[in-house]
Amino acid sequence: MRAGPLSLDAFLGQRAVDRRLARLTHDLPLPEAVGLEFGPGDNPVPLPNGMRVAYVDRCIDAAPDQTGPSPIDHAWDGATSLAAVLGDASAPSGFDFAVAAQVAQYVPNLLGWLRGIHAVLRPGGVLNLSLPDRRFMFDAARASSTLPELIEADLLGLTRPSPRQLFAHTSEVRAISPNDIWAGADAHRADRLAGTQALSHALNQTRTALAQGCYIACHCWVFSPRSFLDLVEGATRLGLLPFVLNHVSSTEPGSFEFFVSMRRDLQEEPDVLRALQEGAIAHLRGTLDRQARHAALIAQF
Repeated sequence: MRAGPLSLDAFLGQRAVDRRLARLTHDLPLPEAVGLEFGPGDNPVPLPNGMRVAYVDRCIDAAPDQTGPSPIDHAWDGATSLAAVLGDASAPSGFDFAVAAQVAQYVPNLLGWLRGIHAVLRPGGVLNLSLPDRRFMFDAARASSTLPELIEADLLGLTRPSPRQLFAHTSEVRAISPNDIWAGADAHRADRLAGTQALSHALNQTRTALAQGCYIACHCWVFSPRSFLDLVEGATRLGLLPFVLNHVSSTEPGSFEFFVSMRRDLQEEPDVLRALQEGAIAHLRGTLDRQARHAALIAQF
C-alpha cells in the first residue's frame, strides 16, 4: 500500500479549487482510509498521506507507452475475483474506497468489473468514477451502449475486447476534439481517425486480435450521463449490479467527462436493497432531467 503524497491541509486546499479532484474523492473518509485506484497511468489521484492506496490495472505493465506510469501493485482482468487477486493485501474489513478515472470505458466486462470492486469494499465504501461523455469527444458519432451489449459481455465473461467492441471503436472514432464540438462542429461530418480506410483497417485489426488472442485497448463502452443511468437501472432490475448510486453529474460546458459515485450499502437484504437502488435512480434521473430543462431554457436567451 502507498501513502498519499499530500499533507491533509494541502489536499483540502487543492480539492477546494479543483472540481475534478473533489468529484473523484467525493465521500471518501478523511483523514485516514484504505483504498484502490484502477488504471492510474501517469496521473494518479493525489491523496493525503493519511490515506493508503494500492494500484490495480489489467496487467503489471499496463501503460508502457506513458512517461513515468505509476507502478501497478495488482493485475486483474476485471472478470475474475478481485478479492482472490488482492489476497493478503485485502483490507480485513474491506476497502474504504475505490477510484477509477477514465478507466471503465476500457473494461470489456463492465458488470463483472463493478461487482468485483463491490465485493472488496466495506459496507458503506464508495466507488468514484469519471467517464467520457461520448457526445463531446471522439466517440460522438457512436451510439450509446445498450443493455443487451452489457449482458452479452457479462455472460461471456470477457477479459479482452470482443470483436464487436474493437471494430466499433476502431471504425467509428472521429478526428475531433471536445473544443471543436463545443464550438459547434458536427462530429458526424468529421473524418474518421483512421482515415478513408477506417472500415478495412478496423476489420483487419479485429481479425488479428481474434486470431492471436491479443489485447488491444479500445472504448468498449460509450455513455452519456443519462444513458449510463439507463444501463444501471436495467442491470439493477436484473439483480446484476449491487451498488447504490450516490451521484451522477451532468457534463460541464467545455468538458468531456462526467462523474459517478456509488456505494456498497449497509443494507444487504435483497428487497430493501432494491428499493434503495430504485429510489436513488429515480432521484438522480429527476436531477438530470431538471438540469437538461434549465440548460435548454438558458440556451433560448
